[in-house]
Amino acid sequence: GTIEYNEKRERNNVAVRKSRAKAKNRQQDNERRMCELQMENERLNERLETITKELVVLKGLFKNM
Repeated sequence: GTIEYNEKRERNNVAVRKSRAKAKNRQQDNERRMCELQMENERLNERLETITKELVVLKGLFKNM
């Protein structure tokens, strides 16, 4: 009994620590990725705004031809 129980508890404790560490790493990776994607989204929105302004200028030029 007791020795087997203690060994089982220890194995379970190790497994729990490993599982929690893995979950924590996954969460950190997700947060990092989200930050990267937010920055990329901001950059793309700025690019879209620039291209949209260029399009307005070009349409104006062609209209006056």
